[in-house]
Amino acid sequence: MTLAERIKELEILPDADIIKRTIQVEAAMRESLTKKRRRLLAVEGNIGTGKSTLAEFLGVRLGMTTYVEDVENDPYWRGTIEQFYKDRIKFGASTQLALLHMRRAQLEEAYHLPGSAIVDRTYWADRFIFVPTLVEGGLPKKELDLLEEEYKKFANEFPPIDLLLLLTCRPEVSYERVNQRRRAVEMATDLKEGKLNKDHYLVKIGKRYDALADTLRETGVYTGPCIKVDYDTFRITEGRHMTALLEEMALALNLKIK
Repeated sequence: MTLAERIKELEILPDADIIKRTIQVEAAMRESLTKKRRRLLAVEGNIGTGKSTLAEFLGVRLGMTTYVEDVENDPYWRGTIEQFYKDRIKFGASTQLALLHMRRAQLEEAYHLPGSAIVDRTYWADRFIFVPTLVEGGLPKKELDLLEEEYKKFANEFPPIDLLLLLTCRPEVSYERVNQRRRAVEMATDLKEGKLNKDHYLVKIGKRYDALADTLRETGVYTGPCIKVDYDTFRITEGRHMTALLEEMALALNLKIK
C-alpha cells in the first residue's frame, strides 16, 4: 500500500477511529525509537518542499533528535549556501565538499546519540542531483572527478539510514513556497526570477529528485525502505495525512502496532 492509498483509506473512517489509530501508532513508534532500538531517518526533497518542517515535526512528535540545514541561524551553513548561490559553477565544487563534511559530521553525531535521529538531507542529493546539475551547467571535469573521489572515499563512513522519506512536488509548488518563505539567501538568486521553464534551476533538480529513489537503488548507495510523500496534496496539519504517514513509517521499520 502506498501512502496515497493509505490516506484514501483513512478518509472514509470516523474521527474516533482515526484518533485511536493515531494514539496507537504514535505510542508504538515513540516506544521503539526512544527505548528499544536507535534508528536514523532521513528526509529528502526539492528546495521548498518542506523537508525541515516535516523533520522537526516528526522529531518532536516521536522523540527524535532533529538535524537540519540551519541556513537562517547558523552562520557557517548560511555562508556556505550564500557562496554557492553567488556563482554555482565557480563555488560548486568547494561548496559540495564543505557540505559533504558538514553532513558527515551531523550523521556521525546522530549515530552516537542514545536515541533515534532524523536528518534533513543527506549527501545523496548532493552527489546525484546537485552535482549532475552543476556538470550540466559547466562544472569542469577535473572538479567533478575530485568530488567523485571524495564521495567514494567517505561513502563507507556514513552511518546507515534506516528509512528515507522522499518528498515530491511539482516545480510550481516548490517555486511558490520558496517565494512565500522569502529567505534572504534565496531571494538574491535566480530561484525567484524568470519563468518556470525547462531551464529553471528548480525544474532541473526537480526531475532528478523524481528519479532519486531509482538512482539510489541502481547505484546500490541505498536499498532500504523509501516512502514517497506527494507534497502537492499531503498536508502536515491534516490529522489523517499524518496518521497515514506514521503508519507507513511503522510498517517500513517493521514495528508492531497494538
